[in-house]
Amino acid sequence: MFDASLALDDASGDDVTYVLNKQDGTGSERMDQASTLAAPAVLRIKHSVTGKGKDAVDRHLVQIARTMADSTHSATLVGNFTLNVPRDSLMTNQIVYDLVANLLDFIMAGGLTTLTTTNVAKLLLNES
Repeated sequence: MFDASLALDDASGDDVTYVLNKQDGTGSERMDQASTLAAPAVLRIKHSVTGKGKDAVDRHLVQIARTMADSTHSATLVGNFTLNVPRDSLMTNQIVYDLVANLLDFIMAGGLTTLTTTNVAKLLLNES
């Protein structure tokens, strides 16, 4: 079970603390303690299963949605991370860990040791 409050680094290395505000059988929702109801930052963690028997796939979603608002309108940015893990003995935890490490290295262009926004900036320019 995750802790009720999760402190996650932002791009500057500052902590953003997401505090649990609801939980059910499919997952949880946390809100950035520094955000407001008018402009929330929300972290959702959800789990589901699709398929049956040998075709079953566990789906794990981590989503952060950040709403920014001014006096005339609001806009919401959403980032998703989804793992679709087949329930097959070929798919070991180590394979999942390696895939996640590859994705983190791509997004952060240096892994967890050096934060560089180069690849995210390229994504925003529609590069592929």
